Amino acid sequence: MEKRILLSSHYFPCVAYFACLINSNSSIIDFGEYFVKQSYRNRTVIYTSNGSLALSIPVIKKNKTAVKDVLLDDQNDWRTTHWKAIKSAYNSSPFFEFYETELKQVLFKEYLNLSVLNNSLLVHICNEIGLCIDLNYSNEYIESTDINTDYRTLIDPKKTIDEVVDYPRYIQIFEEKHGYQKNLSILDLLFHEGPETLNYIKAL
Repeated sequence: MEKRILLSSHYFPCVAYFACLINSNSSIIDFGEYFVKQSYRNRTVIYTSNGSLALSIPVIKKNKTAVKDVLLDDQNDWRTTHWKAIKSAYNSSPFFEFYETELKQVLFKEYLNLSVLNNSLLVHICNEIGLCIDLNYSNEYIESTDINTDYRTLIDPKKTIDEVVDYPRYIQIFEEKHGYQKNLSILDLLFHEGPETLNYIKAL
């Protein structure tokens, strides 16, 4: 029986996330799992002139809230803050202007739920890089079994799969200052590699 890949819903997912998607014939994004603090579910990491920077979305939730029920906290204009940081970080990268307009439009649409925002951004990025896959979802928590390869806890800021993945170097605009940074947000790869983004991911 074909093994399924289980993934969490992530905000501008890291490169490893896309590698999991592209290397699996069957992947499921679990909206039914509980939201976990300080995870990629509402956080992404970009590369700025000062080094890596985590951007976190403020959310509204209760204890043990399923990801599908986590609401966006729009009391503060976090979208503008995040976009300013993204633009400042990547404005000089080779492909930022090529992707800028449509990406901003998707980010600034009105969403109530974190999962809907994350999925809209994921679908947009997949379309931009030419990744044609069927994205499957579950609103009910999926148990980790021997028929599932569970990456929900492995792709995490504190516990990643970096150790088992070889990330070939690509040129980053701040590399001379802070060195090569691997497995950042897909935005870093997209803005630096543009049309070659998909080929990079396929090689992982």
